[in-house]
Amino acid sequence: MTNRIKLFGVALLAAAATQAQAQAVQFRFNPTVGQVTRYRMTSRQWTAADTAGAPTMQVVMYQTQTVLPMDGANYVVKTSFDSTVMGNGGGGPRGDPLRGMAVTVHQDSHGAVISREVTPPPGLPAFIGNMMTKNNQSNGPNARTWPQGDVSPGYTWTDSVPMSVGQGRNARQVMCHLTWKFDRIDHQGGARVAVITTTVASASSEACAGSGETVYDLDGSRLVTSTMDMTINGQAHVKTLMETLP
Repeated sequence: MTNRIKLFGVALLAAAATQAQAQAVQFRFNPTVGQVTRYRMTSRQWTAADTAGAPTMQVVMYQTQTVLPMDGANYVVKTSFDSTVMGNGGGGPRGDPLRGMAVTVHQDSHGAVISREVTPPPGLPAFIGNMMTKNNQSNGPNARTWPQGDVSPGYTWTDSVPMSVGQGRNARQVMCHLTWKFDRIDHQGGARVAVITTTVASASSEACAGSGETVYDLDGSRLVTSTMDMTINGQAHVKTLMETLP
């Protein structure tokens, strides 16, 4: 009986290894020139960790991403801001301030951003446009660096993004560290999609912390959905959803 149990355990391990190998993939950024994808991003923010009440600010942003002709070995992707609906419980900016803005990035085959050009919205003061150009958070929905080589479910890698916390004179830059984990391969509409979970942390435990999930179309080299739920400075709470539109 003991030998049978051992053999059964070995068989299970072998089956698990075979399944993981079958799902091993390469994350490559190679979108088709001319590909057009429409996105909607909804971001809600609360000034306290409790999200039971109405958010103090909500932004719904519509974007169109177009893959332009390649620049040598690099891919060129333009993200146009079609409209932005802003609501602020404190009576802050409303309207459609980002309509007409565009971000054009050059990315290599692993998704890393080589260069970026920001076209500010029409009529925006030059100094604000200059600030937008320097803001490296405006790289578009598909700006992320993928691991190299074959990876299987369970594989993790890291990245870092700067984030502004606080307001006015109390504003400061915090480097948020992201850990990505390749969870599994699914199929949606005939396409292979990778499901990737994300955890967020920083050197200061209260600066930024959270988690999320990304669904990425491996065959189309584009984001399908992305969610993020995080707290900033232990107080502000932000929930973000990025999704493709028909």
